[in-house]
This record gives sequence, C-alpha cells and structure tokens, in this order.
Amino acid sequence: ELRDEVITAQVQQQRSQAQAAGEEPSEISREFLEALPDEIREELLRQEGRDRRQRERQEARRRAEANGEVPASGRGPEEMDAANFLASLDPALRQVVLMEQDLTALAGMPPEIQAEARALGGRRLHQFMDMPRPDRARGWTLDDAPTPTLPPKKPQRRQIVQILDKAGVATLLRLMFIPLQGSARQSLNNILRDACENTQNRAEVVSGLLSILQDGSADVNAVERSFTQLSLRAKQPATQRTPQPLKRTSTGLVSSNYGDMSPLMVVQQCLSTLVFLTQYNPRIPTFFLTEHETATGFKSKATRKSKGKEKETKATKYPLNALLGLLDRKLVIESSTIMEQLADVLQNITHPLNMLLKKDKDKDKVEEKTSEEAASATAAIGEASTSTDVPMDLAAETDSGATAAGPSGEPAEPAAADLDNTKEDVTEKKGHRILTPPDIPDHNLRLVVHIIASRECSSKTFRDTLSLITNLSAIPGAKEIFGEELIHQAEKLGHSILKDLEDLYSQISVAKTGTDVQGMALSKFSPASSDQTKFLRVLTALDYIFDPKRADTLDKPSSSSAAEGLIPKVKEAILSTLYENSTFGPLWDKLSECLSAIRQRGNMFNVANILLPLVEALMVVCKNTTLKESPINKGAQKEMAMSTPPPESRMENLFFTFTEDHRKILNDLVRHNPKLMSGAFSLLVKNSKVLEFDNKRNYFNRRLHTRTEGRAPHGSLQLNVRRDQVFLDSFKSLYFKSADEMKYGKLNIRFSGEEGVDAGGVTREWFAVLSRQMFNPDYVLFNPVASDRTTFHPNQLSFINPEHLMFFKFIGRIIGKALYEGRVLDCHFSRAVYKRILGKPASVKDMETLDLDYYKSLLWIQENDITDITFETFSVEVDMFGEKKIVDLKEDGRNIPVTEENKHEYVRLVVEQRLYGSVKDQLQEFLKGFHDIISPELISIFNEQELELLISGLPDIDVDDWKNNSDYHNYTVASPQIQWFWRAVRSFDKEERAKLLQFVTGTSKVPLNGFKELEGMNGFSRFNIHRDYGSKDRLPSSHTCFNQLDLPEYDSYEVLRQQVYTAMTAGSEYFGFA
Repeated sequence: ELRDEVITAQVQQQRSQAQAAGEEPSEISREFLEALPDEIREELLRQEGRDRRQRERQEARRRAEANGEVPASGRGPEEMDAANFLASLDPALRQVVLMEQDLTALAGMPPEIQAEARALGGRRLHQFMDMPRPDRARGWTLDDAPTPTLPPKKPQRRQIVQILDKAGVATLLRLMFIPLQGSARQSLNNILRDACENTQNRAEVVSGLLSILQDGSADVNAVERSFTQLSLRAKQPATQRTPQPLKRTSTGLVSSNYGDMSPLMVVQQCLSTLVFLTQYNPRIPTFFLTEHETATGFKSKATRKSKGKEKETKATKYPLNALLGLLDRKLVIESSTIMEQLADVLQNITHPLNMLLKKDKDKDKVEEKTSEEAASATAAIGEASTSTDVPMDLAAETDSGATAAGPSGEPAEPAAADLDNTKEDVTEKKGHRILTPPDIPDHNLRLVVHIIASRECSSKTFRDTLSLITNLSAIPGAKEIFGEELIHQAEKLGHSILKDLEDLYSQISVAKTGTDVQGMALSKFSPASSDQTKFLRVLTALDYIFDPKRADTLDKPSSSSAAEGLIPKVKEAILSTLYENSTFGPLWDKLSECLSAIRQRGNMFNVANILLPLVEALMVVCKNTTLKESPINKGAQKEMAMSTPPPESRMENLFFTFTEDHRKILNDLVRHNPKLMSGAFSLLVKNSKVLEFDNKRNYFNRRLHTRTEGRAPHGSLQLNVRRDQVFLDSFKSLYFKSADEMKYGKLNIRFSGEEGVDAGGVTREWFAVLSRQMFNPDYVLFNPVASDRTTFHPNQLSFINPEHLMFFKFIGRIIGKALYEGRVLDCHFSRAVYKRILGKPASVKDMETLDLDYYKSLLWIQENDITDITFETFSVEVDMFGEKKIVDLKEDGRNIPVTEENKHEYVRLVVEQRLYGSVKDQLQEFLKGFHDIISPELISIFNEQELELLISGLPDIDVDDWKNNSDYHNYTVASPQIQWFWRAVRSFDKEERAKLLQFVTGTSKVPLNGFKELEGMNGFSRFNIHRDYGSKDRLPSSHTCFNQLDLPEYDSYEVLRQQVYTAMTAGSEYFGFA
C-alpha cells in the first residue's frame, strides 16, 4: 500500500507540474517506468491509458457544449465503444472478459488492451505448468494483432522448495500403518503429492514407500520393525524447533495401534498412494526407471538370483526392481486387490519405456535419410556426415546412428546413441531426462508372468499386465524371456488340465443329464481361479505379445541385432513350441472327446458352457497357426469347400475338424454369449460354414456398426420424393452423395403432397416402393429369370439406357444402405448375382433358372463323351438387336475346338460368360456401389442362400399350406419317406425351412396367396416330390425350374433328415449339381 501511494503521488506531481506550466499532461517518463517492477509497470500503464481516454472524452464533451452542438440536458446516454467499456470495468471482471474474447474481437481494440489480453492468455497458460501433462495445455497468440509496446516475458520454471525434511517425511509415512479412509487418505495423498514436486522430497517419499512395501509384504513382525524404524527416523533432533509434545502425542497414538497393523492393509495403502502419485506427477515414473545411489533408502530382494556381483549391484540401484520383487511375495500374489494396484503402478511407471522404440524409429529414419543423401558419394560415413549437403544437426545424428549400429550386446551403447540422437527432442521437451533402458534381472522379468498365472487376476489387472509386458519388451532381450516363461506356464497348466479332463470324461460317459455329473469333476473347471482360466490368460498373453501383425509393427523400428534376430528366429521358435508341443495334442483330443460325449447326450449344455475357457484357448492357439502355416486369403476363404484338400498343418487341420465336429455346441455357445465373436471365437469366420445364419447375422451387424476412430459426424439425408417417381427422385438426390454420407447419414423421407413425420415408418415404406421400382421394365435394368417372374438378373442390353451404369451403382448403394440400417427389401436376384457379390465363381446349376435348354445341353456335354461330336469352339455368338457378334471365351477361342479333354474348361468359361461376362460392366458398377457401404470381407462370411435371406428377410412359411399344395410322383401321401420328409420340415427352424425352399425353388420368397401360386417356368407350378431310383446313399437333388425335389428311398427318418439337411445347406457348395 505504501508503494502504491508513493507511485500515485509521483504521477500526480508530474501532472500538476504540467498543468501549472500550461501544458497537456504528458506520458509517464520512461526513466520512472523502467525503475518499476514488471507487474506494477503494466498496471500503471493500463491505469494511465484509462485516465487519458477519460480526459479526452471530457475535453470533447466540453468543446461540444461550448459550441452548442449538443445540449447537455437533451443528450441521451453516451454510447461507449468496447475499449471504453472495458476500461470502466472492475479489474478482476475485465480480466475475465478479456480471457473469453476471441482473436477477431481483440484485433479491433487498442494496443494496450491487446497487450493486457495477451498477458492474461500467457498467465492462464502458465497456471497449468505444474499439471501432470503440461503438453496438453494450449496457449493462444494474436498473430494478426499489432506488436505490443510491452511484450510479456517468457516465464521461467520455478524452483520447487523443499517443504519437508527427512524426519517430516518419515512422520507422514508412519500414517501408512493406520487405516485411513475418505478425506483423511485424500489429504495425506495431497500433501505427499505437493512434497514430491521437490526432487529431494520425491526421492525420500518413494524410497520410504518402497521400504515399507518390502517389509510390509512379509509378516506382522516385519511390519512392526518397519514402523519402529520410521518412528526413530521421525524423532526430531535437539536443535529442531518443532514442539516436542506434538511429536510425542503423534508417536504414542500410532504406536498404540499395533493390533491394526496388518501387512495387507499396509501394502494396500502404500500401493494406493503410489498409484495416486504416479498419476499426478510425471517425474515419479522417471525416478523408478533411472539409476540411483543406494543412499536413496530402497533395497531389493529380487536380485538374489542375479548372475554376477556387479550386475546385482547395478540392478539394486533401479527402484523398479524393488517393485517387481514384490511379485515374489505370497501376500501380494494371493490378493486380487493388491495385484490390481501393483499392476496399475507398474504399467504406469514403465510407460516411458515405449520411448525407446520411438527413438530407435527416429534413428532409423535419420539413418535412411542420410544414406539417401550420401548415396551419390563414395566417401566414408564420416565424410558424408560433414558434407555441405547435410545439416550439422543431421551430421551429429548420423555419427550417433553409426555408433548405435555397432555391437548391441551392451545396453549402454544404445543409450549413448539416443543421447546424441535426440538433442532436438531434449530442447523441445525442456528438462526431461533422456531415458536409458533400466537394468532388470531375468528373474524379475519372469515374475511379471506370475501375475497372469495367479489365482485371482481381474480383467483390469490382465490388461495392465499386458501393457506392462509391452512396455518392458522395449528392453533388449526382455521379450524372449517373457515368451519362454509364458510357454513354461502353459505347459505346466496343460498337464494339470489334461488330468482333470480325463476325470470329467469318465463322469460324462456314465451320466444321463448334466446334473448327474459329479460336482467334484466340475469344481476343477467352474471357478474363475481354475487352471483352464489361467491357461486361457497365458495363451492370450502369448497371442497378444507375439501376434504377427502387431509384433511386426512393434519390432520393425528397432535396428539392433537383438531385435532383428527376434523377428524371424525367436518369435518363430516360441510360436512353433506352442503349436507343436506334445503336451497340447492330447489335451485338445481329450477336449474333443468330452464335447462329443456332451453332444451325444444333447442335454448337457451347462457342462459345455463350463468348458468355454478351454475352447477359447484352442481358438487362440489356432489363430496364429492358421495365419502362419496357410493364410486364408480372401479368395481361398470364398472358395473353401468340402472338397478342399486337408490342410498340411496339423493344428490347422485340428481347427477345421474341431469346428465341424462340434458346430452345434459352438453355435449354442455363441448364441448364448454373442460377445464371444468379438474375441477368440471370431476365428470361426475363417470356417464360416460351421456358423449358423443367426450367429453370422449378429456378428455381421456388430462389425458393421463398430465405430471407427476419427469418423466425422454426418447430417441427415433429406429426401422429398414423388410416390410415382420414387426411384428417379431418390437417384437424383442421393447419387452424388459421398460413400460416407450415404452410409452414415440418417434418412429422412417425405412423400410429396403427403403429411407425416418420418419416425421410421416412412423410411420403411420408401425402401419397399424403391425395391419394386428398380425392376421397372421401362429402365431395362433387369430381366426376370425363366423360372420365376419375381427373381431378376441384370439385362445385358441395358446399355440402351444411357444412365444404366449410374443406376446400377445407385441400386448397389441402396441394397448396402438397407443392410446397414437393418431393413429388408422385397427384391430377389438370381443365384449368380448373389455369388458375384460374394466373389464366388458361377456353377452350371446356376444356368438352370436363366435358360433351362442351354443348361441341359451343357449338362449333356459334361456327362457324355463328345470325342466324335465336335460342334463347338471356345466362343459364343451374341445377338445385339439383330446384329450377330462372336465373343471369344479365351484368346483365339473361335479357332479352338471343344474336345473331350477340354470340355470341362469350355463349360466353365461359357457359364462365366453367360452369367457374368455378358453383364460385366453392370455387375461391376453394382458391386462398386454395394461395397461403398458393405466391405467385401465382411459380406463374404455368408453363402448365396444366406445372402438372399439377409437382404430379403426370413419368410414366414406355413408348413401345412406347403404340404397341402404339394404333388407326389411314384410316392403317395402315406409313403414312409413322405411322412418322414414333412416331419423333418417341421423339425427345421425358420432359417432351415427358408433354405429348403431356396434349394427346391431357387428363391426364399413365398407367394402372397400361399404355395398354391408357387411359380415355375411355365406359370404356376406346385411343389412336387419325385422318387429317385438311384442309390440310397445319394443326396436329394432339385430342379428349380419345376419346383421339383428328387428324393431317394431312404430307410429311416434319421438318414432322410440328415441327407436333406446336408443337401440344402451344402449341396450347391460342394457337389455342383444341387
């Protein structure tokens, strides 16, 4: 206050002198301003600016009144500009208003206001300097504003004072031995957080907590000894001014609570504090990862097995080893709460190790750039680094990169290279110490795996442990040790599970229901701490760490010889050990036997559900085996069939055999828990034929609507369409939208001239009308197939419509949009179109619905010897509006005759030409639009029958109506085979009935008026069953043009049902004629 009075008096004196001399009050002298502190100088300038503007306004008002321009009494309220308004505000309120103004508003204000706003912006930024992540704060600058008269000075980092001595830290840490809850614990954590801002206090607090953890995790006696040592350290020296009664009271209070000092409570409170500190102080992780003198107070017991006294001594200097050593304590490993806290702390403090990989990657980039620049030169690396074409910083990095490329056995050399290689990073990161790999003994690294194999391991603990392993894998050689230890744990658990499975199998074999299985056998599998659950965690960790795609990404940046060797050798050896290990072969065989026994009894789903973790483990093992041995590429996946040769890999063969043998149990498990398809069971899509349609559809919808990172929001798609021109109006409105707009935009439909709000019903009606109008003959886009007027194939003459390709792309987008929104369309395409969407080749059977006579001729060529009947060449004749045109099926095909040796190739090529080649452009645009919405990989899990059901929906089939409108040839209604057939139809579910209808008629559509109006090639054609006098081992066959089913005379209901089921679900895929 006294200083303010002196400054004010000085300013008033200058103004009085100026007025007495008849001069205008001048600005404050520069000498006086320079003598003031920065904050006072800025405040004085702001006050002077306000006073000057106020004097100018008063002077202008007096002149106006003197000239009689505006009467003082008649003048309304004076309008104030933004600068005057801000000047009249209270200083605190003015600061708030200025900080909320944007750059545009501030640019039009006087320079003093802009300078004040800029200073406030800087001050606001500096408020967050001490937050855990200062790099997230963003200041703002007035780039387009005039240069201020007094630019703000760049703040310097404050030196954090030491607020506690060693005795004070010990006094606070003694509170760890008292159960603290709520505000008391929060207050202690806040005090320790503030103390840890100082380097010395931080070392003392962390070292003290580590010492308590090591003693507290042993037994009660060790806890009491630790508390006694802290109490002795907390006693104040004689010269200390702290009142002694306060110290004696505190000591007596704590020492009287020995009964409450349980090791579990002490360890939990210490770990909770460490979790809190690591979250709010980014320097604490660095403390754990850097080398310290032993005087810091922590001691490690985990390095007893280290080789060499020198290595052991060095390892004890890293506080991280003290924490890892806790994983060897029984108290820690058996408590789920402590394990969760410890895993959280460890993964947080090891997170900076990921910078090692980043530095290696940056170093590789620099080396690559340097080598490119020096490629034209023949000089040595040193000459290249000093070349005038290479900047000095780059030359320094080149030298460091050459050093790092030397022997990589010593961890100190890469650290030295990083030190030279990241000078610019150090400049940017201001004071962050360059990280070098800590020295961690192999024994401590193996202890990390004990978390995964422990009795209690929550999902959070498992995730944190995987992150911890990933972080530690940046240390040279650590990844190999993790792999070896995980394999060892898997083998040990595998032996135990095999014995338990043998006991369970003996129980299942004699049990009639699931409740008959004795609890003793199930008790080894049902709890969350069972060996099979541990086994699954271990294998999942192996899959995560050594996943080929992920491992390649992580290992690629490293240029050290150890990392280069890990990619082709160590990783391959570890995975091969896992796949080919003799322990696991009998384990999977016994699991398969148990599931087979469960399937035969049919009422033991509860037992199968208990074995779910073991089935997941098998999926995890098969995942990388399949990818490693014989990758299932898109083409192979789409063309996979029963006739495919067995895979060479034993594990891959096991996967296909296992999934096909136990498809019912697997589908029941997925149906009971759909989330399985988001995990290990997603591998089932590699053998998608074992998945039932409802499970495929759920997986499809879940994957389709999975949100991707960074997806921009899209507005609604507003459509105003005329009801009789829905197709054209919708085309004009939607065709030029982008793929993402079409996919993610919400449809909002309004029919012109009709009132109504689209809450879903109008959109549903729009889809229905659109699906009918796209087949309008006036657009000449599609032709009905010969066997059914409601099933369509693209028209090869559609080019007479100049916009036909745009229409096909639009139709593809509409069908994709309907799938994305879960709408069903009343549209049915030929089987060839569905196969083209799935990327599958067409078969001769697909010709039947389009051209029956041509189909019969091709079938005759296939089934008969044509040696002496050469009447065709590898070409076809096409009629284009009366113009005959020859199209070669292969190069110079018109001159290549069809013979007995090449007739199958001819049939294949002519079918491809008739179904695909003749409408190549149309189908290509159709697929382009469809794939804008639906990815080809995702849709390929369906077959063509299921794709029709996905697009058009499952029909409601009335079995009684179907039966009453059926005819029989060489069978009667009373024939056993007919009775068994309808019994089988009734046993099928809704999806299976639709597939049977597709198999016989070529489409899943049920006529509007029932099966009496079922259409065939020659109009209405009732469903009819013919006796097949061939072998009883044959599958049923169909003739879709006549809605005819050829049924052999099977001997039993079970055989008939199985053969019909096989034919309708697999016949068209694997046998080429049904």
